[in-house]
Amino acid sequence: MKSTVQAQIALILVANLSLGMAAAPAVGVVSAWGSFTIDHSSITGNATLFEGNEVETGRASSRLQLSTGARVQLAAESRGIVYRDRLVLEKGSSRFEAGNYQVEALSLKIRPESEGAAQVTVRQPGMVRVAALTGPVRVTAANGVLLAKLQAGHTVDFTPDASGPAAPALVTGCLETGSGKYLLTDEVSLVRFEITGAGVDKEVGHRVQIAGTVTPVPESMSRIHSTAVKELSKKCSTRIKGAAAAGVGAAGAAGAAGAGGAASGGAIGAIGSAIASHAVIAGVIVAGAAAGAAVAVVKKEDKSPSISPSGR
Repeated sequence: MKSTVQAQIALILVANLSLGMAAAPAVGVVSAWGSFTIDHSSITGNATLFEGNEVETGRASSRLQLSTGARVQLAAESRGIVYRDRLVLEKGSSRFEAGNYQVEALSLKIRPESEGAAQVTVRQPGMVRVAALTGPVRVTAANGVLLAKLQAGHTVDFTPDASGPAAPALVTGCLETGSGKYLLTDEVSLVRFEITGAGVDKEVGHRVQIAGTVTPVPESMSRIHSTAVKELSKKCSTRIKGAAAAGVGAAGAAGAAGAGGAASGGAIGAIGSAIASHAVIAGVIVAGAAAGAAVAVVKKEDKSPSISPSGR
């Protein structure tokens, strides 16, 4: 009888342990020259990471090696929640390489294409800076709308608007036709939109600013139903097309925030002499950052310690 009870207790303990392991499986390891915290517990050197762990760095950066092959670096004074397929960045800055991995910050989702690398920085108040370091990087809103397609070497600031996805969209570019549709590639975000609405047909071949409502459609494209069209130029100059193709934004995010508020009120704001200062897509202000705004998460000489298979 006693042995039967002991066996039952052992089975219960094994079952509980299995459930606990299933709820929080190991997803990788973290290392640093110095200390960091995992779920508010201080760690020195390296430790095993489990699904949903919160990692916060101090004066030194930390390196995360995920079981999927993704490599993530948290800058000093940064904090994020680690999952097998994503990092939810709450504070500071992170540099990461693909491996089918993404970083989420505020309401945004950032994912490099192929084997590219990106840097994401949570800036105050309520702004996220994304830099494409090597290869293209896609940034999408929580509802799946594509906000930007960054090319390598370019940096863009994103400021979610308080009015949310329902805020009027505001994009600028050359209106073209293709496959029976009216198309526009926004100069700031480099996202290609299908444009619908009255009066659009009269602006084909012109550089215009479109205000309207945006909805995602298949094939990685979004649709904007135009409520207002402002003609900026009768012609789309090679200079403007070239700058837009290179992903160059004319203005910094500080000016864009104020302009974005006007756009949310339904007005179409002024435009720069060459490239639009900002776009408003799915309630997010998208603005070109100043050249050289992205900086390395750590210095090149800051080598991470070797990782040994020690646990917490």
